[in-house]
Amino acid sequence: MSVRRQIARWLWKLERRLGLGNLAQSYKTGQLRSMLGGSHTGLRIQHPVVIEHPEKVSIGRGCSIAAFLHVWGGGGVTIGDRVLIASHVSIVSETHDYTAHPMTETAVRKPVVIEDDVWLGTHCTILPGVTVGRGAVIGAGAVVTKNVEPFAIQAGVPARKVGERDKRALGLA
Repeated sequence: MSVRRQIARWLWKLERRLGLGNLAQSYKTGQLRSMLGGSHTGLRIQHPVVIEHPEKVSIGRGCSIAAFLHVWGGGGVTIGDRVLIASHVSIVSETHDYTAHPMTETAVRKPVVIEDDVWLGTHCTILPGVTVGRGAVIGAGAVVTKNVEPFAIQAGVPARKVGERDKRALGLA
């Protein structure tokens, strides 16, 4: 067993024995909060998480972020309140222009907005310039290329509307 793994195991045992919770997770979350915009009250993050250009990313209150989120924030990303983000989600606000030559020297930046009470399913991808409306659900593995209506349920590649959440059942009508 490597020295690094032995130290990690020892720290884990110490945290549990002293009832300290997960010190490494808490430290990483604190560091990330200090770089992000938004209020982040009640923000829960499972690491690892990668956020490029965190100064251009804003996360609202009560959000839950699972491991392996990757945000390319150069074009600006706004995440509303009470948003659930499953594991392995990609939020892309900057990319390359495939019509230009050479592509590697181009940058297309368009803001992404994830409104309140949205659920992004595992392995979904949100592309530049997209707004996901309030209360929407994006299915696992979906690739969202266009704006999503509030309370819509979308799935597929590219994502398309497959249903709608009942606003009355949610107490929102």
